[in-house]
Amino acid sequence: MRASKTPAGVTAQAVSDRAKEFLTLRSRLGVLVFTLDTHLPFFEIAEHLAEQFSELNLAAQVSTSGPERVQTALEGKFSAADVLVVVGEPGPDSEDQLMDLVQWLLANGRKALAENLIFAVLGDERPDHPVPAFNKVALPRSYFARTQHSGLRLPWAASARESWELVGAVLDYAVGLGAE
Repeated sequence: MRASKTPAGVTAQAVSDRAKEFLTLRSRLGVLVFTLDTHLPFFEIAEHLAEQFSELNLAAQVSTSGPERVQTALEGKFSAADVLVVVGEPGPDSEDQLMDLVQWLLANGRKALAENLIFAVLGDERPDHPVPAFNKVALPRSYFARTQHSGLRLPWAASARESWELVGAVLDYAVGLGAE
């Protein structure tokens, strides 16, 4: 696993530059948004990522699954993914579930996917909480509420800093920049 953090203040231009770099390496990107708990807005996160990849003119297949690992494997979703975005909440329970998933991936021949994992945490983390050994992007707890209250689909996507941080982290792994 790569230990790095997406830098704060990722801009649309920086992400666009990474997308251009990715396009020089490959033509398609597979992203799996895997949730640790079905009450989290993982469908919305996947939709958001797909819209951003489209905006960046990247051919990306963004799929969703979770929390059932075996079902996900049977559906072939782990095989089709280059980058795994695991959606969870801050705290020890979610981190334990994350580590169980990583151990399962390693035990089932998915080492590359375990190494290209981004932990998308919904909610604020305490400053005294240790950083996990994964690339981590914190998304506001209001992520889902923002889409519901406006009546529009992801109206804030173009300007929200955290939205570009997640797609930037995915592209970092996609072009091999996730490790420091």
